[in-house]
Amino acid sequence: MRRRWWVGLVAVALVAAGLVVAYRRRIAPPYETVTGEPYTIALDANGCPMIPERPRFVDAPGELVPPDPVEVVLCSLPTELLPPSAVPSVPLKRVLTAGAAEFAAILNRLPDRNAAWRDWQRRHSGLWPDSASSRVTVCPAIGYEYDFTYLLRYADRPPVALVSTCDTGGLTTGARTRIDVARPHVMDEFVRLSQT
Repeated sequence: MRRRWWVGLVAVALVAAGLVVAYRRRIAPPYETVTGEPYTIALDANGCPMIPERPRFVDAPGELVPPDPVEVVLCSLPTELLPPSAVPSVPLKRVLTAGAAEFAAILNRLPDRNAAWRDWQRRHSGLWPDSASSRVTVCPAIGYEYDFTYLLRYADRPPVALVSTCDTGGLTTGARTRIDVARPHVMDEFVRLSQT
């Protein structure tokens, strides 16, 4: 009788340990911390960042952008959907100066892929978390008239170009990528800061 009790206890302990290991694997970060080869984002003749033809996902730990820019330039790049003869409905360049440092802080609070995944998992999974492969993200099949890019200018260092594309999964500097999933989005924050 005593032996059966011990066998049962050991079996329960093994099952519990197996569940703990499976649970930890399920919630472990699914993505590499460092991935991709960094690349440079070129500027066009107007000084706006150009979206690479085939942007690649690239990431590394650290802040997305250096703190304390003196200004942030938001560029609106017309896409193929906007006819060349069309009058722009948004300004092609907008500049933020007073709130530039706050905008950089907002950018640096954006999560990397693993943090965005953990947040999604917390909000959408039940007691047994979804795996990373269960989250499907696709680029929307909506045609936009403009792509938006940012250029952060600094007093003591070169400017930092920032582009947002579906291909990279978020906002990228060509060295780091952060995911713009929370609301308000970065664009909304830029508009808010430019109106204060």
